[in-house]
Amino acid sequence: MGQFRVTARLTGPTGRGEDAEFLIDAGSTLLGLPRALADRLELVAQDNRRVMLADGTMTRLPVADVRLTLDGHSVMTPCYIVPQGAPLLGAVALQSLFLAVDPVHERLVPIQALL
Repeated sequence: MGQFRVTARLTGPTGRGEDAEFLIDAGSTLLGLPRALADRLELVAQDNRRVMLADGTMTRLPVADVRLTLDGHSVMTPCYIVPQGAPLLGAVALQSLFLAVDPVHERLVPIQALL
């Protein structure tokens, strides 16, 4: 699957917000935000969780909640705070917004909610 990017708005617990360009990574579970961006948003880590990185190594990373707004839809979602790199938009956050990846057309498409 080709990689593509989307721009979304992030808002931290104090109301500080910023637009960010995300690499879509449906193989990732949560959002991944670089430390510098998390600090600007004044995110507060509530936990440290074990996570497997793309290269297969295991590590522990802080996890915080952030408001994600994309295409007019908004959701509170957990995010990993990583030392550096591009912001990643993973599968759980996408599903929380009722979106899925269309890999052929490299875009996000609405999905039907299931209960």
